Amino acid sequence: MGLIYDSMTIFKREMLIFKSNLRTNLIRSMMFPLIIIIFFGNLGNGVSNVPVAVANYANNPTSMQFLNTLESGGTLSIKAVTDEQTGLDMLRAGTVSALVVILPTFPKLQGGQPSVYIYYATSQFSESGVAIPFIDNAVSKYNDGVSSVQIQSDVNAVSTQGTSSSYRDFLIAGVILMSVAFGGVFGGGMSIIIDRQLGNIKSFLITPISKNAIVLGKLFSGTVQSTIYGILAIGLGLLLGGSIAMGPLGLVWILALVVFVAAAFSGIAIMLGSRIKTIEVYTIIAQTIVLPLWFLSGAFFPASSSPPLLQPFNVADPLTYATNGIRDVMLNGFFPLNHVILDFGVVIVFAILGIIVSFALFKNTIE
Repeated sequence: MGLIYDSMTIFKREMLIFKSNLRTNLIRSMMFPLIIIIFFGNLGNGVSNVPVAVANYANNPTSMQFLNTLESGGTLSIKAVTDEQTGLDMLRAGTVSALVVILPTFPKLQGGQPSVYIYYATSQFSESGVAIPFIDNAVSKYNDGVSSVQIQSDVNAVSTQGTSSSYRDFLIAGVILMSVAFGGVFGGGMSIIIDRQLGNIKSFLITPISKNAIVLGKLFSGTVQSTIYGILAIGLGLLLGGSIAMGPLGLVWILALVVFVAAAFSGIAIMLGSRIKTIEVYTIIAQTIVLPLWFLSGAFFPASSSPPLLQPFNVADPLTYATNGIRDVMLNGFFPLNHVILDFGVVIVFAILGIIVSFALFKNTIE
């Protein structure tokens, strides 16, 4: 029997086991994401007096009315600036959470061009996530309900057509990767320990079946299972009010990142499962590995807002790049080429290393 045939045999066996506990597996995989999105997805809704700089180049009666609208209700605290550059300097310094630039054409749309620019810093997302929808809604009142806003992110004037500023969307990216990572480490690794305790691994190893086929089959099944968990998290996030600014193509990008992350953690699971003999010890070590990687990736808040001491760990964490990739398509509505190369490059290398190490450390004999 060939490697592929043997691997598919192992894969089918693992998927049948997964199917036999399908309801339990799916409910368990959805509970934690559901709780996080419900309890933390509305973070920032109670924020008031968000400091926002405004550069009013229109300086006409309508723009003055618009400023009064922004100040109403106490949601925003307006700080007038003489020019756009001054506002950007304040934004970079953290003095304000957003900058509104009212163009001379306000409120008219000319050639489909916006009449208002909004700049925001992702490091202050909990506040700017409140300010941007409020400003966008105020602008639309002066254009017969049509938004005339172009939003710029990261204080770098990168055009983000179709941008979403919802903290819920921001959070869902981290929740998706949490589901994939935990699904990966608690898939193939646990099955190896259970098979060892039942004597199944020893039975596999004394048969003509290729030893690499055991690893490959469990890798494949672990990747498929954790990808299913990721898809469920995506669906759950969208069902609870999340959105993908990039549209259907963005979903393809997200799924690609999910598959690579799933493969990486499936490899880590097999590496751990081949060396650890008890489920209790495996659970402790797996959580010790996954939880820090997940938190350091900026799951709840941008990694850029982490304390300086943690910044090197944020940069070294492969999940940071996967999280950033998902957020690009969910929040910004596009995937910049330089981000594609960096984010996918790091995630693919992470997956390859996980797979290689799993083959290298898998035991061919059972003591």
